[in-house]
Amino acid sequence: MKKLKIEVIRKTEYKDLMEKYENPIEYACDMVEGQVFYVEDLKKPENF
Repeated sequence: MKKLKIEVIRKTEYKDLMEKYENPIEYACDMVEGQVFYVEDLKKPENF
């Protein structure tokens, strides 16, 4: 099976949509731009 690479290239936050459709949350994502995840055998990467 091939390895897949997932890289975080951009992070956006749409507060107006979050307020309209979600419970208000202060911190939505802890991923960092440039962070890389590797996938093997279609299993969810650790810390994804």
